Amino acid sequence: MNVWIPGLLGAAIDQAVESGRFKSRQEAITHALEATFAQKERNVVT
Repeated sequence: MNVWIPGLLGAAIDQAVESGRFKSRQEAITHALEATFAQKERNVVT
């Protein structure tokens, strides 16, 4: 799947890859998506 990443987010992803936090842009994006959409337990206040 191809996605469009806004400029500031793309720069932040590139910086994370360049610093060694992630091996690739794909890994960084996957990490962010999993953290947002695939958490097993969410802290939800009702």
